[in-house]
Amino acid sequence: MRRYARMFGLAACLLVLLTTCSLPSSGGRELRIAGFVAPPTPALGPTVLPTVTPLPGAAANSPGEPPAVPPLAAVMAPARTGDVPLPGDLVARAAQMDAYLASLTQQGAFSGSVLVAVQGRLLLSRGYGLANREAGIPATATTRYRLASVSKPLTALATLRLVAAGKLKLDASICDYLDNCPAAWAPVTLVHLLSQSSGIPNYTDFAEFAALEQSPSTPDQTIARFRDLPLGFAPGTLYHYTNSNYLLLGTIIERAAGTSYEEYLRRELFLPLGMADSGLDPGDFSTLNGTRGYAGGQLDIPLDVSNLFAAGDLYSTVEDLYKLAQALDSGRLLPPELVTRMVTPGHGNYGLGWKIQQQARGRLVFHDGWMSGAATWFGRYPDQGVTVIVLSNEYAAYGTVIAIADYLAGQVLGS
Repeated sequence: MRRYARMFGLAACLLVLLTTCSLPSSGGRELRIAGFVAPPTPALGPTVLPTVTPLPGAAANSPGEPPAVPPLAAVMAPARTGDVPLPGDLVARAAQMDAYLASLTQQGAFSGSVLVAVQGRLLLSRGYGLANREAGIPATATTRYRLASVSKPLTALATLRLVAAGKLKLDASICDYLDNCPAAWAPVTLVHLLSQSSGIPNYTDFAEFAALEQSPSTPDQTIARFRDLPLGFAPGTLYHYTNSNYLLLGTIIERAAGTSYEEYLRRELFLPLGMADSGLDPGDFSTLNGTRGYAGGQLDIPLDVSNLFAAGDLYSTVEDLYKLAQALDSGRLLPPELVTRMVTPGHGNYGLGWKIQQQARGRLVFHDGWMSGAATWFGRYPDQGVTVIVLSNEYAAYGTVIAIADYLAGQVLGS
């Protein structure tokens, strides 16, 4: 993110923690929130977070006050639980979580949808605030949101399913699967792309990206922006998060599958798992059923997510992502050896499409995302069977989403 955007997001995170969880003194050490380390402020640049991060207010509505928010009762979907009765203590915790989220919504600090599940049972699944403020569309458990970098675990799963089918090899050079592959990319393997250790530069960091991100782009056009640049380091030696890696994976998926990235995901994940509200955003919000993204009191800039492709172009709902989490937990998507490799941390504690943290409360496998009009979190504590999903249409809520996910996990896991 840019400098001021990062400061704004972290300030929001601190505000939520101070008003809900009472942040302890850091004693001069790095600020840590559930294992999240607040990174140093970078030099000015267009994009340095995992996803596209335009400045708040880059585009605004017509002058005037933001639309009035209806009373909370008018915009909140009913809470849901699974068919299996929940223990009394978990029901009480669900009520506490709901009250916490309702309070944030009333304060104007959060709008979005949240799901918490324990051992295959829904503890909380509902929307808070408005998916579209101008039209008064409430957020619900089935509201569609742009996923930003939460798209990356799905791209990784698609890649690994092709590996399991024998159509791709993890340790093969990407030049085996790309036409007109630059010689500099010959030592780069699929594992290097998946684990964010390729050395390929991140095109969303380029100064010119801000001038391009609101216009459509094909994958080939986007790849042309970085294909002739040298590697930043020897592949496999360092961790460097870059959208370029996952954009390339999308093109490799298409070649190996013999169909489009979108169609392959639909055939391999969305249809079999019943993820009817998930897909590829063509770039113009038309598939989101009215959901719009905001930056504070204004509509955020109309980012055309075709610039991100397999790195951040998907949309989904909290309930669809939970179906994916259930399939992962049941072992239905990948052979055990690929599941193990997927969640084994490498450089930077990044696995194959997932971030991995070993916390006091258990092992966390997650991915977050942030771009114009979206702040997202998809996390699982696989050893305890806990899933936490938070999707927001508020750009400024990135820090809030992190704090919410941490609070909810703590309520379930008792820490």
